[in-house]
Amino acid sequence: MATLKELSKITGYSIATISRVLNEDETLNVTENTRKMILEAAGRIDYSSKHGAAKKAKEAHLRIGIVEMANAQDTGKDPYYLYLKGSMESCCFENGMETVIMQYDAENKCYRSASSQEVNGILAIGQFEHEQITAMKKCTSRVIFLDSAPYPEQFCSVLPNYEVGIRQGMDYLVEQGHRRIAFVGPVYSTDSTGRKALELRRKFFKDYLESHTEEGIEGTLLDLEWQEGDVAEAVMLYFKSRKGGGEKPTAFFAYNETTAMGVLRALQIMGCQVPEDYSILSYNDTLLATLTQPQLSGIRINIEEMVQNVILLLERMVREPNAIPLSISVPCTLVVRDSVKHYLKFQD
Repeated sequence: MATLKELSKITGYSIATISRVLNEDETLNVTENTRKMILEAAGRIDYSSKHGAAKKAKEAHLRIGIVEMANAQDTGKDPYYLYLKGSMESCCFENGMETVIMQYDAENKCYRSASSQEVNGILAIGQFEHEQITAMKKCTSRVIFLDSAPYPEQFCSVLPNYEVGIRQGMDYLVEQGHRRIAFVGPVYSTDSTGRKALELRRKFFKDYLESHTEEGIEGTLLDLEWQEGDVAEAVMLYFKSRKGGGEKPTAFFAYNETTAMGVLRALQIMGCQVPEDYSILSYNDTLLATLTQPQLSGIRINIEEMVQNVILLLERMVREPNAIPLSISVPCTLVVRDSVKHYLKFQD
């Protein structure tokens, strides 16, 4: 994981400012661009530290366009996408690939960059509408998607395996004695072509409950609006509505770290202790997970493995222009820290 000291050295901001940005301190007045720069830098440092920061980069031989989804400002609330972009840029550099940022021109339905030179490939991060995908294809036939898989018969893609991650997380909570578990996240997000769709992590949570009904596991869906602004308030309202209404969950499974931090904030405001009173399991496992008190246990999306597989696919496309497209699903990893405790009531 990148450290605050390393981020301070790279970005020029103080450790205190970086810490407050990462902890989403609402009293700190910084621009969205500042926040994005800090998180993207964290992704680059984290990738380099795991894959040989001292390695000399190869001489650049390919120019690669980096494309972010159109609603990047909204999804920027989830640091995962900014980490993914930073790691991707670092990996391209180490493999001798020059990167250029490309922006979508909605009026002319095309992608443009500050460089007049053509790109040899495009790495598209997130979800895109059909007309945006068509515009990418006009720039180059070599398009690879990260975190989505539109038109798999046409394009390569690399994405995390959310189903495996949810199963790992639920198995862990059950092993820790929890039988009443709440999933905290939105009902809907977007699919691979930017259309409204059921949130996959929520869907796989429900699937897990249905396949473990005989084990006495009770699930609660604490539904939020897409990109909910105040998770803490929603959680406190949930607890208020449950007064006198039966037993509450003993563990919360949050669909990303921003949500997990909101759950933690709500519990602390209500005077509850984590993990003594309630356990919290997060998803993503970026730098944010190590900045909370207690540090968050979670399901890590293996970003470094994703970006390395993107490079392998890109090199394959250059070598074999007629090769069939491949879709790679990267499994997640359970990371145990301090926010989950064994629920003694169910201990054998």
